[in-house]
Amino acid sequence: SNMVGLAIPGMSHYIASKMAIIGFMRGLANDVADDGITANAVLPGLTNTPATAGQTEEQKRDTWGQQAIKRLAEPQDITGAVLFLTSDDASFITGQAIVVDGGQYRIG
Repeated sequence: SNMVGLAIPGMSHYIASKMAIIGFMRGLANDVADDGITANAVLPGLTNTPATAGQTEEQKRDTWGQQAIKRLAEPQDITGAVLFLTSDDASFITGQAIVVDGGQYRIG
């Protein structure tokens, strides 16, 4: 989920890792551009995978309840961004992080 820059108790490690990925992509993009390579990241929200299977329905609802799209992502919801970024249509996009989280904007 896109919690970057948001003060959520107990999530500092998660926020730091997301910020690190964004910074890494920006630096990597410059490092590999001369070789014709682009460097981008996809940052998915809470996705229905074995990794989230241990969460209770209430925990999952707490997450997607704060999204514009009121459900968990399915893996196929994430693949479109990956396919786009690896296509010729994205050949001039580099150093970016595309958030695919159903519109999770926490306010307040």
